Amino acid sequence: MKKAALMNNSDKLHILVTGAASGIGAACARKLAKPNNVLFLHTGKNQEKLDRLVQELRSQKGVEIYCYTTDFNHPDRLAEMIAKIKGRAGYIDQLVLNAGYADKGDFHQLTTEKLSTALAVMAESPALLIKAFIQDIQNSQSGRIVAISSFVNKAIGVNDTAFTITAAAKSALEGLTMEAARQLQKSRATANIISPGYTRKDSEKSAFSEQQWLELAAKLPLGRLVEPDEVAALVQFLLSEEAAMITGQNISIDSGLNLL
Repeated sequence: MKKAALMNNSDKLHILVTGAASGIGAACARKLAKPNNVLFLHTGKNQEKLDRLVQELRSQKGVEIYCYTTDFNHPDRLAEMIAKIKGRAGYIDQLVLNAGYADKGDFHQLTTEKLSTALAVMAESPALLIKAFIQDIQNSQSGRIVAISSFVNKAIGVNDTAFTITAAAKSALEGLTMEAARQLQKSRATANIISPGYTRKDSEKSAFSEQQWLELAAKLPLGRLVEPDEVAALVQFLLSEEAAMITGQNISIDSGLNLL
């Protein structure tokens, strides 16, 4: 009861975004950087990029931000991060589970190590984060979970590229999020999934070359890649009061990829 009272006395939302240093995660941080939000931003390894983003947001918007560099492949480090957030924030109202990566390859390229890492980052860690904060989310007047999945566990894609390991991990993430929606249904809290299609990258790491990205975009029904800002806008909507009646959904934003 003390935790619920703490939340009721605050007019600021506490929002945790994982994988916030670049791409969709950074776009989410920019959308959510508002005076009435306190942001807790995570990166796995890219502390320099996250530091630049935080400096940008603090200088332009004056928002309260706390940063955590934590490799989700190590459960003990995740536990330390959760303890630090609880010590700093007391609670989390909203979770944006974005940390992840695309591992291109079929079953011939699958290894135990690759599979273990993908599941740790994109399934086990989200599960532990939901476990750590689900009571807070249930108690919050604006409790939300938004998980960023992918198209790769639904269709191979327009160039017959396989993402076997990522598909497995993202499928697990979707199952966890749907189960969270079921367990949250008696509260005002919601849990939803967003499945982006081919999305423009803002970093040097990519599953495709620049030429391959151009060729992929040309094949999509709407003729271009999805922008990180467009995914972030959908995240922002699902976190808002306007989306209070939306839960247990998996929404694709994919330039019509699902039509192919």
